[in-house]
Amino acid sequence: MAPPPEPWSPPENLWMYWGDAPNKRFGHSGDNIRHLVKLGRMAGGEYRDPHFLESFASQTFRDLSESCCTAMLVAPMKHNMPIWNSYSNVAQRLRNYIANGNHLIFTGGSLVSMEFINTYFWYNIEPTSGEAGYWDDTGYGNWSPGPFRKLVDKNLPWVFKMTPDTLYQDHTSVQSVLLASLPDGARVIYMSPKSSPVFQIRFCQRLSDKHGEAPIKTLPRDCYRYAAKGYPCSCGTITYIGYDWHMDQTSEAWDKVMLAAVEFQADSEVSATKSPNCYEPPKKVIDTTEPLPPPKCN
Repeated sequence: MAPPPEPWSPPENLWMYWGDAPNKRFGHSGDNIRHLVKLGRMAGGEYRDPHFLESFASQTFRDLSESCCTAMLVAPMKHNMPIWNSYSNVAQRLRNYIANGNHLIFTGGSLVSMEFINTYFWYNIEPTSGEAGYWDDTGYGNWSPGPFRKLVDKNLPWVFKMTPDTLYQDHTSVQSVLLASLPDGARVIYMSPKSSPVFQIRFCQRLSDKHGEAPIKTLPRDCYRYAAKGYPCSCGTITYIGYDWHMDQTSEAWDKVMLAAVEFQADSEVSATKSPNCYEPPKKVIDTTEPLPPPKCN
């Protein structure tokens, strides 16, 4: 006899984007994820929840972007992609939300999530192209056939230590990203030889030295350098899970990965990325252009 299921409740700091983009019809991807993370109650013929975000342009998201330590889950954007100028206030608010120590979780199954990340966070991640050389003439096109193995190393977040060791492609439900296109600060969780369907990106910003300008996106490896100049970074996490949850009957392994990602930012008082998130700065910042001091006489 199988053991009874363990009770689970969503973290108090979990939010879910519930605007026009996700497919919220019963049994479809948006509703399946909502059911998985146990948000929403039926009222007035629809699901409602105080932690549903109707729009990234709302006052609610503005308040969230100015505070720390929440997680925002974005279901597969099947209907449309929210469009703004990438330099607009709303787009800057998205970047501020991450950089203030928050966590944004994207789901896959299409190119929309990748385009959203590229447009508003200024990356250039690319979908896999059938992993040519391994699966020639298979007809997979922009989908990797998998399987995807978990990359177990010292940098693996603790929440993923109990997730399945291997994930599998489900027809064309998993959209993976070329490893070569991942940016600096990316942490691969699952991978095939050339692509990754589950990864995290540390996104950092620092204040501009010009008064009144918007914060500046900064590579995590450069944070200590700007901190030494009086402009420390503040960082958060973007997580991408490339499954689309179109059928909840076949998604058990992916469900465990999603619940682990939700728990990654489960403490409403402390950022999971320990913002400002950067490598430990050296005790002394060495300027390679500075001439060496003269030798001392004994």
